[in-house]
Amino acid sequence: MRNVCMIGAGAIAAEHLAALDACGEARLLAVADLDAQRAGAAAAKRGARVYTDYREMLRREAPDAVIVNLPHALHEACVLACAGAGADILLEKPMSTGYASCLRMIDACQRAGVLLQVGHIQRYMPHNRAARALIKSGALGALAMVCDLRTNPYFTPERPRWFWRKETAGGGISMNYAAHSLDKLCYLTDSALAGVQGACTYLAPGADVDGSAQMLVRMESGVSACVSLCGYRAPQVNETLLYFSDGVLRLRTGVSLEISRGGAFEAVDASAWPDAFAAQWQDFLAAVRSRRVVHGTGDYAAAIVRAIEGLYR
Repeated sequence: MRNVCMIGAGAIAAEHLAALDACGEARLLAVADLDAQRAGAAAAKRGARVYTDYREMLRREAPDAVIVNLPHALHEACVLACAGAGADILLEKPMSTGYASCLRMIDACQRAGVLLQVGHIQRYMPHNRAARALIKSGALGALAMVCDLRTNPYFTPERPRWFWRKETAGGGISMNYAAHSLDKLCYLTDSALAGVQGACTYLAPGADVDGSAQMLVRMESGVSACVSLCGYRAPQVNETLLYFSDGVLRLRTGVSLEISRGGAFEAVDASAWPDAFAAQWQDFLAAVRSRRVVHGTGDYAAAIVRAIEGLYR
């Protein structure tokens, strides 16, 4: 049984805790959050202890592993503290706010002999996995190009204000959502990023981060993709169109997957694939057992951050 602590009890924490509960191989010792009430809500059902200082928690609990869900700018200091405590780490994406920071985190974990897996969840989403299986089968011929569109009101009262500030978030919709889009492209095309070019806008009152971005992405495989993100007043859309020599896949991550061979789109069943966060947690446990991270390595996650950093430059 692995003893696990969680640092940060925001919205995404519920997904990680449900996955941990379902696995049967881990036990939650404690939750740390500056908001003691929020930490308590996450800890109460599991008999876990509550802290408002994660460094104190690491000292007292000495966990085998830690789940980190903090504002992006706090990732580096937290990962270094966890590595110093000898705990393996499952870290929410993006890895950090800059490439140099990512490299320091990788080095610290290697020197401490702890594992670092970054939670790029796209490769675990059932519809994405079904799409990749179809791509690998060759049923639609060669992949020619990809169009990825994500629109969603980003600057809402419900979103924690640290997302609105470059100092704490590292960027806006590109740092947050392009991390997903680029990860999805790498997963679906089974290829690394070769280059990213594009432009951003900064039109949200009271925020100093980008609210829209358009990117032309080149993959090492030769496939090209356009990524469009908009966080202003637009309806919620999360759609990826993959064009092949013999048809099209329409992927609405988390909603549906459809296929067309020139006519109407028809649904593809993705129900055989497990819950995304449960699958991610199983991969993390397998990494802990084997002492080798397979997906979401530090090097992979750092390359995503480097591409977004390049877009901002």
